[in-house]
Amino acid sequence: MAFLEVKNVEIKGVATAVPRQVKVAKEMPYFTPIEADNFSNVTGVVSSHVAPAEMTLSDLCQAAAERLFEESGWERESIDLIMFVSTSRDFYICPNTANILQDKLGLKTSVVALDLPFACSGYVYGLSVASLMMQSGQLKRALLLVGEMTSKNQSHLDKTVWSLHGDAGSATLLEYNPEAKHPMQFNLGSDGAGWEAIICREVGVRCPTTEESLKYKKYEEGVERNGMQCSMDGMSVFSFAITRPGKCIKELCEHFAFDLTKINYLLIHQANKMIDEKIRRKLKLEAEQVPYSMTYYGNTSSCTIPVTMTSQIREKLAAGENELVMCGFGSGLSWGSAHVFTENIICPEIIELD
Repeated sequence: MAFLEVKNVEIKGVATAVPRQVKVAKEMPYFTPIEADNFSNVTGVVSSHVAPAEMTLSDLCQAAAERLFEESGWERESIDLIMFVSTSRDFYICPNTANILQDKLGLKTSVVALDLPFACSGYVYGLSVASLMMQSGQLKRALLLVGEMTSKNQSHLDKTVWSLHGDAGSATLLEYNPEAKHPMQFNLGSDGAGWEAIICREVGVRCPTTEESLKYKKYEEGVERNGMQCSMDGMSVFSFAITRPGKCIKELCEHFAFDLTKINYLLIHQANKMIDEKIRRKLKLEAEQVPYSMTYYGNTSSCTIPVTMTSQIREKLAAGENELVMCGFGSGLSWGSAHVFTENIICPEIIELD
């Protein structure tokens, strides 16, 4: 448990972008019609968005950021921090994608630019790190870019991951305000003993890519991938997902002494609907308090929280104060929850990018 309270920082806007191209669960070659229906009933996923070969995550994040600049009227020179949170970087090892986006977005060269390589827990972790850097007031405005392009590291012949996930990128505007009414509160954790549960194994330094890494292997019916592509230990991930996130949220509530049942929304990582519904029921929350975006966007990794905000509750977020709890969890293994308030934030409709 790592509890953090950050004062003087507010969320001022959230935007998301997805590729226009769609993949539909019932059209997957390894599903019969009955299997496709069962898959959608259990996971909640009917379709998701998939990027064309030439598109990268930074393209989606750039589009989301441009929309926020347009609607907020913020001058680009006013941004003091740009943070890119994802494992879908433009280039392996270096340079950081945040540096590339600093130039593409026309930000000043004195801006702080950094990457954080988190996946499913990335939005909460990114929000905590960015807000901590801002709370002293030396950095006044920040652009938090979070998302994942899982289609670039998954096999379309692997039903355990391909049918579940989608591509999406987001941008969040953060601003220092010494008169902010509410602090941001966080509970963060990790368990590196589960590092193999979700992994792209043969693309790093410990297990470098070889000619053998490019060869596809069949692990079972409907599961074929090469050594560079993501694999997931379904049972380990399921066990982790139905226990740790709920506990993390309860710890957050207890430590900071607020009533979870009174919040407006729980924005939980869209792992799959069966998992999220188990968590919701354990936390004794009403169905309307836990919106889902997975139906038509799938599991977009670190982007599921902003996708849910912009696709499901954008009008509520743009018109009044909302008390939110966010929770992300996944590879690492890592998890994090946040208790935040928003008020009349900029929250445009989801952008579809060609």
